[in-house]
Amino acid sequence: MQKIELRIDVSAAVPYPGTHEIAMTAYLPPAHALPPQPVAIFASPGGGYTRHYYDMQPPGHAGYSQADAHVRQGTIFISYDHLGVGGSSTENLREYTVAQLAAANDSAVRDVAARLEGGRLSTALPPLPGLARIGIGQSMGGCVTIVMQGRHETFQAIAPLGYSAIHTVLPQRDAAERQRGLDHHAAIGAREVGAISVEEASRGVVDFVYPFHWDDVPADILAADMEGGYPLRRTAPAWGSLTVPPCAVTMMTPGVVAAEAAAIKVPVLIAMGERDVCPDPHVEPSAYTGSRDVSLFIAPRMAHMHNFASTRVRLWSRIESWSRRVAMDCGSSPQ
Repeated sequence: MQKIELRIDVSAAVPYPGTHEIAMTAYLPPAHALPPQPVAIFASPGGGYTRHYYDMQPPGHAGYSQADAHVRQGTIFISYDHLGVGGSSTENLREYTVAQLAAANDSAVRDVAARLEGGRLSTALPPLPGLARIGIGQSMGGCVTIVMQGRHETFQAIAPLGYSAIHTVLPQRDAAERQRGLDHHAAIGAREVGAISVEEASRGVVDFVYPFHWDDVPADILAADMEGGYPLRRTAPAWGSLTVPPCAVTMMTPGVVAAEAAAIKVPVLIAMGERDVCPDPHVEPSAYTGSRDVSLFIAPRMAHMHNFASTRVRLWSRIESWSRRVAMDCGSSPQ
């Protein structure tokens, strides 16, 4: 597997002065492993996490890299940080809106896809003019992926992972704790982006461990993920971000991406854990009224942070097989 670090200039996509760059990591299989219909999965992380969530290497543990799992099947995998996250530009952290994140991501994805199609990303790969672009995003990344597709038609298919296009709600241990979080968010989530505080929003959540991690996550991995604080981390593991754009708070507002979800025409895979943020998973497909191909997958013994779960490979395998199928069905690139 070849690994390439990239910084893509997306300054033209946002209305702020200076240079704005998105950090991306490309994981490339050898040319002989590519399928007849090459597939590139572009993956974005959730709030408090970076692109390295998709390539976790916790000490003393193996098998936590989703990127490696896909590349072993001949799929190109590119993970990337939103503006305001991880290795991407953070200068306008408080001003970035969801729409701006989506526009910047779209610009970066198209840049890298064009390099792959033209054989300009790596000399190890031939030109890939028929490359299928698949967009996946976990939590916050799922929201932004929906907006990317609804507004820019970035991909040939998308998979929102652990995000509700109807109303994203963090599960809690009892109904009272869950309602406390909903009431607190309702009081602050409708503010203008510049007036939103991630720290203030997080005070309404009683417990982040229960919604994020299933009970069988190894204790040392759980500690590495949570001991530095969340969602505003004092210290961050290799896969964590010290910054979260405040616009992430608005992503939990009911119906915030309803228009974009309804505008999507490409295939959609809605995937989540058994304990996740979609209050009624089987209603989720109704948000995508413009698509003729909507699938639902619920992974057992999995909480919101999917790649920590003991059943993570089941989710990765579903994404892989679904991506291959829709790539063959779609054929041409999105308009």
